[in-house]
Amino acid sequence: MTTSDGGRRALQITLGAVAAIPFASGLAGALLGPASLPGAGGAVTPEVENEYRYTHAVYAAVGPLVWAALPRIEREGALVRAVSGALFVGGATRLLAWRAAGKPHPALVGAAALELLGTPVLVAWQRRVAARAHRL
Repeated sequence: MTTSDGGRRALQITLGAVAAIPFASGLAGALLGPASLPGAGGAVTPEVENEYRYTHAVYAAVGPLVWAALPRIEREGALVRAVSGALFVGGATRLLAWRAAGKPHPALVGAAALELLGTPVLVAWQRRVAARAHRL
């Protein structure tokens, strides 16, 4: 992934694509509620419906935040770390839920893997791109 730009363009493309995941998932959850959840079924309480839609609206905001930062990604380390940190913590809570309630749908296992394994890689990559840009 390293090119003459130090991997900057590849990072922009990767982050842009990856940011579509929380945007699409968050938008679906905000608009459709728990019915959008893979493997979901049955009625939920108004409180669960309300909280689910709210948290998914917040989750959807990740996409536009990251997309807005792409043109100057080498200067957006704080944003990349903050968003990645929040997603990492979310992945850790998925593991807690897995332990408490059982293995979730495979799509949610994949989400946890991306949140726990992918976000540290993206943070390190952004730091490398920023360091290279600073040296130039």
